[in-house]
Amino acid sequence: MPGQHRQTLGIALLLLAGLLLLASGLRYSQLLNRFDTLSYDLLLPVQAPTMSPDIVIIDIDDASIMELGRWPWPRNIHADLINVLSKYDSKAIALDIIFSESQQPDVDQALAEAIENNGKTFLITAPVLLSKASGVSELLPMASLAAGAAGIGHVDVELDLDGLNRKFHAYAGMGDAYWPSLPLAMAQFTGEEIPQLDTLKGHDLDAQLTVGWVRDKRGLIPFTKREHQTLRLSYADVLRERIDLDVLNHKYLFVGVTAAGIGDRIATPLYREHERMPGVELLAQQLNGLLQGKILQEFNGIQQWLISSAIILLGAIAIMMVPLRYGFALTLIFIGLCIALSAFLLASTRYWFAPATAIACLMICWPLWNLWRLHSQAQSQRALQEKLDELSSRNPLTELPNQGALERELADSIQSQNHKQLALVICHFNWSDASHSIYDQTLGKSSLLQIAEQLKEINRPNYFMAQLNSDDFAFLVPDDAQNHHTMELLDSLCSSFSRPITRERQSLILSTNMGVSCWPKDSHDAGEALRNAATALFKARMDEKNSYCFYSETIGQEVQARYELEQALVHAIDRLEFELHFQPRIDSQSNCVNGVEALLRWKNPKLGWIIPDSFIPVAEHSGMISSIGDWVLKKACLHLKQLRELGFDDIQMGLNISPQQFMSDNFVSRVQLIVLELGLPPSSLEFEVTESTLMRDMDTAIKVMSELTQFGIDFTIDDFGTGYSSLSHLKKLPYKRIKIDHSFTREIGQSQNAREIILSVIEMSKRLDLAIVAEGVEEQEHVEFLSNNGCHELQGFLFSPALPFNKLCEYLEQQKEGLSASA
Repeated sequence: MPGQHRQTLGIALLLLAGLLLLASGLRYSQLLNRFDTLSYDLLLPVQAPTMSPDIVIIDIDDASIMELGRWPWPRNIHADLINVLSKYDSKAIALDIIFSESQQPDVDQALAEAIENNGKTFLITAPVLLSKASGVSELLPMASLAAGAAGIGHVDVELDLDGLNRKFHAYAGMGDAYWPSLPLAMAQFTGEEIPQLDTLKGHDLDAQLTVGWVRDKRGLIPFTKREHQTLRLSYADVLRERIDLDVLNHKYLFVGVTAAGIGDRIATPLYREHERMPGVELLAQQLNGLLQGKILQEFNGIQQWLISSAIILLGAIAIMMVPLRYGFALTLIFIGLCIALSAFLLASTRYWFAPATAIACLMICWPLWNLWRLHSQAQSQRALQEKLDELSSRNPLTELPNQGALERELADSIQSQNHKQLALVICHFNWSDASHSIYDQTLGKSSLLQIAEQLKEINRPNYFMAQLNSDDFAFLVPDDAQNHHTMELLDSLCSSFSRPITRERQSLILSTNMGVSCWPKDSHDAGEALRNAATALFKARMDEKNSYCFYSETIGQEVQARYELEQALVHAIDRLEFELHFQPRIDSQSNCVNGVEALLRWKNPKLGWIIPDSFIPVAEHSGMISSIGDWVLKKACLHLKQLRELGFDDIQMGLNISPQQFMSDNFVSRVQLIVLELGLPPSSLEFEVTESTLMRDMDTAIKVMSELTQFGIDFTIDDFGTGYSSLSHLKKLPYKRIKIDHSFTREIGQSQNAREIILSVIEMSKRLDLAIVAEGVEEQEHVEFLSNNGCHELQGFLFSPALPFNKLCEYLEQQKEGLSASA
């Protein structure tokens, strides 16, 4: 994967470099000009200033044309207008009319005198294309008129590619940009400070042709909103002085044509729907921006590229870092941020950042990166699939074929029918409890490797060996009807793993169980063969006597019955299928009932009565014995309380405690809680535990028995003599009774060895001051032998079988009445 990460990083850097190169190319291209101008027009209102009240337009409108006659008017009419305007203290007067040719000497002279007498009148010059052959020429006012004018300003208009005027040039002229624009000439005449002039974008005049019309100091016109229009007065009304002309004082006056069909009209962003702005109004918009210092400017090429590059880098890196599903949304977010940045800069700094280049690169970045990531993911998925295919066939630790490979091999072998018989052997290794506590994960892995190596030594070339999981291995063996090869394999496995395996200076003891299924005798297909082998293995593990088991129909039925038993056992408590029976414990000398032993009984509606020897091992194996034991403990204590309420205060109740229940962490606290809740004296309870239970963990056994003995509960060692305990261990435990197993009691009178064992146990108990209880007493001969030799208590069918609680109460009443009668 590090190689793939390096490749992804390389592609990312290459894409970033490509985007920056693309941005550089687009900087000199006109491809995105239409989008930039559209963005500019949409964002223009965010900076829109209000129209200055110092600007007034005198319209040569339709009403004035109708009143004063056809256009163009004699120049004495304009002379009369200037003479009227001279009565008022206006700041400057601009005549947006070309006076390049003479009309009549007298009217020309009248206009020249009016201009000279006013002293504030500005005339215009403009470039004009007379013909393609002659090129652009400069249209100047007549010399006689220009001599008395306050100044001359150009009214040149630059159109963008879409035909709209957004820019103006502060200076322009033929061969040299010496004429100021008309609005600038007026502002400079009145002494207005225009600091923005120094920052306006200049042209490299030396690089331009000095023949023809040249421009310098370009800015963007800060158009007002449409509702903020210049004050407009009709030419005829002003000429006839039909209105109050005091509004002309201290104003900049523009005189120009606005009537339909005559005069110049220019398309601008302020008018969209095929409307055009009169040239005189465009001049007023320019002057408004100059007076308020709100002329807009464009970033130069380097600045534009740097801002675009920063946005592209930030956006592209963000798109590359987020998951693919967020890439498109993030692209839209950055496009929105790019447009928002343009609006912010336009409104706050009055500089225009054209966003089209950055937006185009961001729109290209996401699909390109998306395609790469999808391609990269497809490669990763193919590599992962190859790895999964490999893992699906082999165990990563031992490199042995796994269960999937075994199933395929088994299915192929059955389908090809190249062998008369196939034997499937599943081998399970049981790790001892001690090894679980002292072996860490590393040692466990190394031990598995050693097990695999030993199995490989046993394996033959024509056998197929696989590892099903960490503890189970399998062999597929071609064999004959007598299973010779299979038996040799089983013997080899038993022999090889009968010795401890040594790893890292420590020895590990394993027990081995094996289940065998044969095809075609036991199964028809691969799935059935695996199930049958697993069933035989389960049977071998249940028996705990045989290390291997061959599948048979009987075994399958037995395992199925056990499965049904286990399923029924799951709900036995909830369905109230358990009940307790009680077998009395008789004093050997007085024949009085000293206590009773609570024995669990189970009646299932479907299976009927089920003996404890059948379901207790299943409960222990499935882990349900703890919950069953808790139920028995509480139920027995409730019955004990009922006995005491009936007046049988001297009765002690014995309970058999399972190993899992006895070794559980909260066993002591649960016992104490139940006893205290029911108000029972602890001495009325006796717990019976087997030797094997105590030998599982002697330290825990001593701790649990000591705590409960101090609480007041007695302990009896059940089935004494059948386990593997030693007296050196038993003498450490606080118990009061030993119960002789019924297997010895029933041999009294038949086996001398049994008699000697019983006498030895009784003698030992006397020396240790322990009480002796014999179970399984069924003959009078048993009673006489045990009573005569010092056995304290007797229990068995001779006195009473295990009784339901109501029958026990009747039995105790009868015993009580019998004792009273004999007294």
